[in-house]
Amino acid sequence: MVSTFKNILFWLLAAGLAGCSGLKFIPEKQHLYTGAKLKFETNSNIPQQGDLEDEMEAAIRPKPNKRYLGIRPGVWFYYAFGNPEKKKGLGNWVRKKLGRKPVLLSDATPDRTAQNLRNILLNNGYFQATVVPAVEKKEKTASITYTASMTTPPYRIREISFKSVDSAYRELTPRISGETKLQTGEPYRLKDLEAEMKRVEKLVKDNGYYYFDSRYLIFKADTTVGERQVDLFMGFEAGMPAQTQTIYRINRVVVVNDYTMSRDSTVSKFDTTVVGNYRYLYRRDNFRPEIILNSVNLRKDSIYRRSDHELTLSRLTDLKVFKFVNVRFNPQQGKDSLLNVHIVLTPLLRKSLRLEAQATSKSNNFVGPSLTGTFTNRNAFRGAELLQFRLNTGYEVQINPRGAPINSFEVGAETSLTIPRFISPIRIPYQSHRYMPQTVIKLGFQLQQRQSFFRLNSFSAAYGYAWRETATKSHQFYPADAVFFQVGNISDQFQQRLDNDRFLRSSLQDQFILGSRYSFTYNSQLAEGEKKPDNLYFNANVEVSGNLAALTQRTLRGDKEGTRPYDILGSPYSQYTRTDVDVRYYHDFDKNNQFATRLIAGAGFAYGNSFTMPFIKQFSAGGSNSLRAFRARSVGPGTYFEPRSRESLFIDQTADIKLEYSAEYRFGIIGFLKGAVFADAGNVWLLRNDDSRPGATFQFKSFLNQLAVGTGVGLRLDAQFFVLRLDAAFPVRRPYLPAGERWVLDGINFRSRDWRRENLILNVAIGYPF
Repeated sequence: MVSTFKNILFWLLAAGLAGCSGLKFIPEKQHLYTGAKLKFETNSNIPQQGDLEDEMEAAIRPKPNKRYLGIRPGVWFYYAFGNPEKKKGLGNWVRKKLGRKPVLLSDATPDRTAQNLRNILLNNGYFQATVVPAVEKKEKTASITYTASMTTPPYRIREISFKSVDSAYRELTPRISGETKLQTGEPYRLKDLEAEMKRVEKLVKDNGYYYFDSRYLIFKADTTVGERQVDLFMGFEAGMPAQTQTIYRINRVVVVNDYTMSRDSTVSKFDTTVVGNYRYLYRRDNFRPEIILNSVNLRKDSIYRRSDHELTLSRLTDLKVFKFVNVRFNPQQGKDSLLNVHIVLTPLLRKSLRLEAQATSKSNNFVGPSLTGTFTNRNAFRGAELLQFRLNTGYEVQINPRGAPINSFEVGAETSLTIPRFISPIRIPYQSHRYMPQTVIKLGFQLQQRQSFFRLNSFSAAYGYAWRETATKSHQFYPADAVFFQVGNISDQFQQRLDNDRFLRSSLQDQFILGSRYSFTYNSQLAEGEKKPDNLYFNANVEVSGNLAALTQRTLRGDKEGTRPYDILGSPYSQYTRTDVDVRYYHDFDKNNQFATRLIAGAGFAYGNSFTMPFIKQFSAGGSNSLRAFRARSVGPGTYFEPRSRESLFIDQTADIKLEYSAEYRFGIIGFLKGAVFADAGNVWLLRNDDSRPGATFQFKSFLNQLAVGTGVGLRLDAQFFVLRLDAAFPVRRPYLPAGERWVLDGINFRSRDWRRENLILNVAIGYPF
């Protein structure tokens, strides 16, 4: 009976979905275009076949209506809600918002598209290729198959010759040929030739030829040399204008620091000062001239170089105080080889105040509001310094059915000053002149009150440097990073917990953190040029604390018995080394489908003056940006499980080692609504044995069997500038269960309210998890 009911329900659902497809509305003798397939016929391997397929599929027009679960709801909404000719009414509104005009076979142009696809093959070295379209019609739908026949491999480059047809560029020919990116033996590709022309254009412009561009370059290809090979010849076009063959020098450089379009005709009202060979025009004395002029690489009497031009734009933009940066070049009248330079700058609003209010809901069932206010001064001391003062406060509460409500309150303040240059007692070598280095100074205070447990006060100060090596590589180095935190108002109940837990007591004692930290980040998504479907993000951090202080005190006091732990102003300081890496890989199938993975690994070791790392520096797992099937910071360590109690809700499970892996498939649903299917695995472990937490110590032979695993689905409202995320996840492997019983797939029962209450975790968050 149940089986019969399921079959009936299935066929009713299938019929309903078919009815929503919109096919019944398609006019007679018309066919809904359902898309195209690309088929290759070849006798050999296709070099870089994936890239070639992507390029050809992107050129196929038109694109069919989108399908969801086998149906095209946009077509159904377009026809089902009134007459498409009507412009008013509720039906028209629904049709415009949800409907999509059907793409018909008559909209397709198979022959023209086939020719475009053949041109792509020609541009990739398949000079004898053909593309034949075949239309496949059904009752109401039609599709097209484009068969690309490539019976011979692509032509490959045999020789590359460079020559100058004009004496003006003859001295550059050795560099043009010596630095070429083209290689013999590689397949002929038009995009490689275009990239080569851009390279030559930049080289020529870097030697003073301001008016030269790549349209004056000529590539010739000889395919008659045999054996599917091609000889390439590149040269300069004959009869070019005289100005393209003239080396230009910089004559006068004028910098205007407060330019707007409305004031362009009133330049005479600017005050003028001369600094070196620069004329500096200003309305208000709001910038020290040398701060701006030190970012200008265009200098009087030097030849024009494209690299100096781009470097000036990049460095002035990196000051982050100008809304627009524009560099104009005008020939000096009467002097054909001189250029006057006008650099016009439009400042951003100097001061701003920003307020952010959030309502948070965490996976450990704590909810509450938070408020953050930020005051920003983008030119605090007339040197493009960025001064920020941030004040934040938040409140969280959980109604505990076993007792009184549990709540937490925190308030914090931080002041940061970012100076666009290195300030150091020693010279710091900095090779990348394209990007502006920064000196960063921070002061902060944070108070956390965990009602009926303890209060944590922390004071922080940091001095460091941030710089970009390239567009994709960045560094941060803080030689001085100090934190002092103090625990007070400890309740009797929590004090009893501390007395019985040496690790927790050591990590939460009043102490100083006096150290240094370094961070390196590589992000291929920031690379200039064409966006690639595969991208890598890598971040590595190294942090040391207490070594210099311990060495100094050991030298002054000796390392005698009874002198440890060393202290400063009556409080001990931490001594440890901590490192972690975050590696992410992204593969874009298309603009609506992406596969993303992340691996996090970290370890920290306390020694010398410390028994364990400070609580705030330890690793944890679980939560909306971690293992989403487990409550925040509740996983581990190892196979240990913290019995649920009033105080356990506030004590995070932290440890010395962390390993975590996540995989997520992201797909578009409709408009800005996205979906995801994901799986997470990971855990944390201790380096030292803790009798109060059995099974928490890391063991190389068994750590893989102690990984927590969870999976789930998610929805994202992705409006580009704002992403609201909702994830629903449940555990499929619990590491604290006995070995052999940790996989809990057999116990999954979505229909059970008790199972959902105990296992289903809902995470609401801002932004993607990674």
